[in-house]
Amino acid sequence: METFINADEISATYQTMGNLYTTEIIGLGEETMEQTSSMYISDVKAIDAFRFLKFYMEEQLVAPGEVTQGSVEMSVIYYHVKHRANLGTALVVLTLGIGGLLGIPFSTAITNVEVEATFFDESNQLVTIHRGVGRAKMLESLYNIGNSGRTPHQKAMREAIEDLNGQIMTDPKLVFISGSSAVPEP
Repeated sequence: METFINADEISATYQTMGNLYTTEIIGLGEETMEQTSSMYISDVKAIDAFRFLKFYMEEQLVAPGEVTQGSVEMSVIYYHVKHRANLGTALVVLTLGIGGLLGIPFSTAITNVEVEATFFDESNQLVTIHRGVGRAKMLESLYNIGNSGRTPHQKAMREAIEDLNGQIMTDPKLVFISGSSAVPEP
């Protein structure tokens, strides 16, 4: 089974900006050389999403060496983080910020992620589409604000992939080989 990760959709979902720089250099003897850099994704959460999907597809969805048919394209189609006040917010305000210095959480970060897997048969005809949803919460304090975006995102990605995997494993349109991999029926 061929596996693809839709990097363009992941980049659009996380609203990352990729840049393409081209530089022309004039060398010795009036020779011109062109140097080009490629596009990149700069958001660590988008890179994490790409790695989670790649690991799932290569290590869990299809076992290495198995004969499979068709292809699957995976992507993250939704990502949103919401910060909301909690009881700690009031405590930090009432203690004039001293509660925040003592480590009282001042907000809750809620991360929502939706992962999509699109299966095609060997003639590139759509077989089925599955979506997995993940959600994670994390209390934010003065001492964990640096990683508050990445940790709940990783938890939400794991939950979304588990949800997606459950749907894939129970889909009658997909044939299972060795109980661990899904391939479209011939």
